[in-house]
Amino acid sequence: LGTTRRKIIHRPQFILWIICTRRGFILLLHSKTREGTESPLFHLRMLNKVKNKVAQALDQILANGDHFVVEVKITSDLRKIWVALDGDHGVDIDYCAEVSRKLGEELDALEDLGAYVLEVSSPGADAPLRFIRQYPKHIGREMKVKLIDGSEFKGVLEAVGTASLSFGYTHKEKGKKAEQRTRQLSFEEIETAKVIISFK
Repeated sequence: LGTTRRKIIHRPQFILWIICTRRGFILLLHSKTREGTESPLFHLRMLNKVKNKVAQALDQILANGDHFVVEVKITSDLRKIWVALDGDHGVDIDYCAEVSRKLGEELDALEDLGAYVLEVSSPGADAPLRFIRQYPKHIGREMKVKLIDGSEFKGVLEAVGTASLSFGYTHKEKGKKAEQRTRQLSFEEIETAKVIISFK
């Protein structure tokens, strides 16, 4: 897959890039270039400080909105911070840019934080759904579901409750006509679920 890059903000402390692949994935890179210390104890303290700062900042930035955090990853050397966002109606590149800018400003205020790259993006079209809040916008789409008992099936998401999901699927027995059925699952029964991407 090809990748394009476009620099959209350039300040003395950071550069923010937009990276778009042909499948529509986006990444926003916020690079900070201050010098830091290499002390292991420093890294441990800074790791905890950065985790707390990221959590607090995102709580404030996303408060009272329809966007939410799906996942945050911070490498142990503090050189890379990745934030995956989703929304009740999806997430676009402009919103990721806004969050990246605000979060980057909060991180820049931390003393002694060395060089790092901040990435803010959507989880990706082929990423598994982690929260039930992610499901409603995919109603009507086919999904591949793996259950905690190890079994798997494919079905079209038909409805989402507070803690349950309904999938429609085609049942076919040898010598009989195929029929449409509905399968009800509690959210706790699902180990992973992914939207099946169709290019038709």
